[in-house]
Amino acid sequence: MLTFFSRNFRPLASLLVCIAALGACSSEKARTDPIGTLSQPRNSSRAHMEALSRLDGPIPAPGYIKILKTIVTSNDYLIPVREAAFKRLERYDPKRLTEALGMVLGRLEPPEYRAWVIDQIAAADQRALTDAIIRSWARPTRLWENADDRPEPRALATMYGKDQIPTVLIKTMLDANPFVEANLRARCWELVVATGHGDQLITLVADEQLVGTDGLLLDMRAAVDDFGIVPRNREEILWIRELRKPELRAYWNGLSSALEGMNEPRRSSLEPRDLAVVDAVARHDPELLNAEHDALFDRLSSELRSDERTRYNADLTGWSVKISEGLHDDRDELTWGDLAAMMMAHEAMESAALRGHIFDLAERDMLDKTTEYGGIIRLDAAGRFELVEHLPRIRVADDRYHASQALFEDGYTALFHVHNHAQRYRNARFAGPHIGDMEYADETGANGLVFTFIDPRTINVDFYRHGAVIVDLGTITRPETG
Repeated sequence: MLTFFSRNFRPLASLLVCIAALGACSSEKARTDPIGTLSQPRNSSRAHMEALSRLDGPIPAPGYIKILKTIVTSNDYLIPVREAAFKRLERYDPKRLTEALGMVLGRLEPPEYRAWVIDQIAAADQRALTDAIIRSWARPTRLWENADDRPEPRALATMYGKDQIPTVLIKTMLDANPFVEANLRARCWELVVATGHGDQLITLVADEQLVGTDGLLLDMRAAVDDFGIVPRNREEILWIRELRKPELRAYWNGLSSALEGMNEPRRSSLEPRDLAVVDAVARHDPELLNAEHDALFDRLSSELRSDERTRYNADLTGWSVKISEGLHDDRDELTWGDLAAMMMAHEAMESAALRGHIFDLAERDMLDKTTEYGGIIRLDAAGRFELVEHLPRIRVADDRYHASQALFEDGYTALFHVHNHAQRYRNARFAGPHIGDMEYADETGANGLVFTFIDPRTINVDFYRHGAVIVDLGTITRPETG
C-alpha cells in the first residue's frame, strides 16, 4: 500500500505544481496584458476578474470599453464575469450598453443571465430598451414554461405598472415601422393575445382613425369581421396576411360566404388552421358546419371504428409526454375544427387515387436515406383531394423532414401538412408524430398527418395538431393495380 501511494504521489504532485504554475502564469498575464486576458473566454474567471480590476480607472481606455461590450454580449464567458463587465460598462458608457442590448437581448444565453440583465434594465428604468424586452419575451424558452416566471413582463410591470402592459404592447405596435419592424409588431400582437387581452385588439381594429391605411391592422380587421378570428401568434398573423393577398381574394370570399351560415359560438372559436377545413366541408358535406359536437364525434367514431381496431402508438420512451392517440381519450379537448378535419381526412383516404399516391411516395421515401418525404393534402379546383409533394428544404437524415418555404406558402390553403415515417416496411414503433413533429405543429399552427408503414401493404395514418393532440385514424391498404 505504501509503495502504491509513493508511486503515484510524484505525478500528482507534478500536476499540482503545473496547475499552480498555470495559475501564476494566468495571474501574471492578467497583470501585464489584461486586454489580452479578457479577449480569451477560456481563461479562468479569476484571471478575468483580475484583468477587469487592472483596467478600471477614472478614464477607461477605448479598448477596455470594446472588450466590456464583447463580454456582456458574448455567450462564451462565465456569468460572474459577464455581470461584472455589465456593471462596468453601465458605469463607463451606458449609451454603448443600451445600444448593444438593443441588438442582442433576446439572444443572450443562458436564460438565467438574460433574466439578470433584464432585471438590471428594469431597476435602471431603461425604457429605451422596451422594444428589446418585448422581442425577448416573444422568444420561447423552456426554462420559463410558466408565463409568470418570465423576467420580461416583470420588467415591464416595474417600469410601467402591471396594468399598463397591454397598453405598452399596443403602443409599441402602433409606433413601430410597418416595414422594417414588422416582426416586432407581430410579436406585440401575439403577446397581447397571450396575456388575455385580445378584446383590446378587437376594439383597436374597429377604430377607423387608429387603423387608417395600416396594412397589418386592416388585415386583422378583415379576419375578425369576416371569420371571427383573432390570430394568436406571429405564424397565424402571417397566415391571415397570405390569405388576404389579391390572388386569393376568391378563396377568401368563398370562406366568408361559407361561414355566414355557421353559428356564432362556433365561428368565434375558429383558428386559421380551420379555414381550409371549412372550405372542404362546405364543398363536401355542408351539414357538418353546424353539426353538434357530440353528434359529429359519434359519427367520426363510427366511421373510424375506433373501438374495434388495432391502434398503433409511437414509442415515446424516454420522453415525459404521455399520449394514447385514442379518439375517445381526447374527446373533451377536440374542437369542431379537429373533428371536421379528421372527417375530411377519412373521406380523403377513401380515394384510391390518393392512397396510391401516398404508397408511391412512401416507397420512394424508403429508398432515399437522406431525408423523409412530405408535402400537403388539399382540394384541387374540382374539389378532389390531392397530395402535392414538396422537396425538403435541406436533407439531414432518414428520420427528418425539413419543410420548405414553398410548402408553407402552399400550406396556407391546405387541409394538412403531411410527411412519412417510412424508413422500413415494419415501422409500427414510429407510428405517429414524434417530439419534433409536435413542436412543428406548435410553431406553425397547422394540422398534420403522418403516414407510417406497418407492413408492405398497410400504412397507418395519424392526425395531429398543436398542444400534442394526436389521434390514430386507422390504416389504409395499398390499392390493387391492374
